Amino acid sequence: MPGPLDVDTGLPVPDPTIPFWQVPSHPLANVSSGKLLSSTDVVIIGSGMTGCSVAKGLLQGDSNIRITVLEARGLASGATSRNGGHIVSPSVGDFVELVECFGVPAAVEIAEFTLRNIEKTFEAVAEFPESTLAEDSKIRRTTKILAYTDQTSFDNAQHSLQVWNEHMPASRRDLFKLIGPEEAKAKYGIRNVAGAGVGPGAAVCPYRLWCGLWSLISEMYRDRLSIETFTPALSVSEAEPVEDMPSQYVVKTSRGNITASHVIYCTNGFTSHLLPALRGKLFPFRGTMSAQDLGPHHPNHGADRSWSLMSTPQVDSKSGVRSASLYYLTQDPDTRYMMLGGEYEKPEVLVSSDDSTMNSLSAEEIAKVLPRHFETAAPPQIKSLWSGIMGFSRDGVPIIGRLPEYVTKRSGRGEWIAAGFNGYGTGYCLSCGLAIADMLLGKDVSSWVPSALLVTEERLQGSLSSSGFWDTLVGTGAPDDARNRAASDSPKVNGGVLHAQNMTYLPIPRRPRLYHKSIGSQGKPESSLYECTQTPRYALAS
Repeated sequence: MPGPLDVDTGLPVPDPTIPFWQVPSHPLANVSSGKLLSSTDVVIIGSGMTGCSVAKGLLQGDSNIRITVLEARGLASGATSRNGGHIVSPSVGDFVELVECFGVPAAVEIAEFTLRNIEKTFEAVAEFPESTLAEDSKIRRTTKILAYTDQTSFDNAQHSLQVWNEHMPASRRDLFKLIGPEEAKAKYGIRNVAGAGVGPGAAVCPYRLWCGLWSLISEMYRDRLSIETFTPALSVSEAEPVEDMPSQYVVKTSRGNITASHVIYCTNGFTSHLLPALRGKLFPFRGTMSAQDLGPHHPNHGADRSWSLMSTPQVDSKSGVRSASLYYLTQDPDTRYMMLGGEYEKPEVLVSSDDSTMNSLSAEEIAKVLPRHFETAAPPQIKSLWSGIMGFSRDGVPIIGRLPEYVTKRSGRGEWIAAGFNGYGTGYCLSCGLAIADMLLGKDVSSWVPSALLVTEERLQGSLSSSGFWDTLVGTGAPDDARNRAASDSPKVNGGVLHAQNMTYLPIPRRPRLYHKSIGSQGKPESSLYECTQTPRYALAS
């Protein structure tokens, strides 16, 4: 019997909410050719940051390759342009989880991969110094303030940073400095927190960045790149075999069929519609984002700061509502608007691929967050409110590589995937896309791509089939001592942060994976796999 995560996402809905970032629309928003090509070398499904990265890598790596990009709606109009505007690695905060799940060497590989991804993003912009891409996208380095709203989450941060400093290369140590609540309030204006971590960050207008990159590469490779917006891929099948010829695929679209040697799925939360074998392993999560005006007297730190608010995950045992363990925040340096995202909702509402509507409780709660933690002269004015669909993998890390027949049910070797970024697309997508390009071109990526991200039959049948994700998400899969701990028994936090009654405290770490029972002295797993249920943070492709 299908479980709550085994959903057919369908195609992206035709009438999504409109993000602040997409106004006004980019000149290429509705780009398409007059007539769809009947054949090409590579079909990329999805025009977000991953699809753009794959196309860029292939076009720069092969002077003859021809590419057609299929997009169900407008250019880069999915989660790529619906997120919080952070360029961030999740690995600092998640490092203990990564060590527990994959061992120290793999955790270090994943952390390095995401940190390098941030630098690659800036390098991608620097490739076009004569363009206005940097100015248009507002890409900038910031001081990141990661505030912890309760003592438990702050204690976990201290432990994670200690483990990070113990195992990461010297150049990566002490990335974040931990400060107490008094300093957080006096220096950064954040109140009602148990402490904060301060370190390097980055921010951007995501829609302008990726549409801008599409514009530049389409100009450079106009004879070999075709972008077809409002042309959804309806199905993929094998073409009739031709003797002594490699396998070909037929991609059926709303405008006709196109034949290709390779098909690359850059469809994130919508992937399982075209690949039913991934249902339950890769699924959609609907996130909530807002643009809020705190008035002309609120400080404008958009050019130099970005923020996140972390807390211990909680589930209301009566209503089933799960509180956000993460709110993420940037500030637009021109309008001064605070760009805030996060969730407060029932899990069955969050598991959705419909971004034409909002998570109603999240939309209501999001207006209360900024006055709780910042000095505000008046209640914030909500200038824009929208939703977006993230892609979550059941084991908490992306799925990339050549798809096996186990998934496609087809014998060819020309289908590829880069999806499941778990709300951290800006920490993974560019590098994952470039990795797929290199793999397709026959290059060895083993020196820089973590093996833990690769799609294998073992992973598909193991960690991507873990059964405990949903139970933990709704609060029924936590250990008994955590599940039965009443809110009234939990320690109070400096600044007077109070928690609602009937809230169940879930354990940290927060993601479901199969991991090794013990880690040896060299950081290598010593025993067999077993299931570890952990609850995910929510970040709209932050």
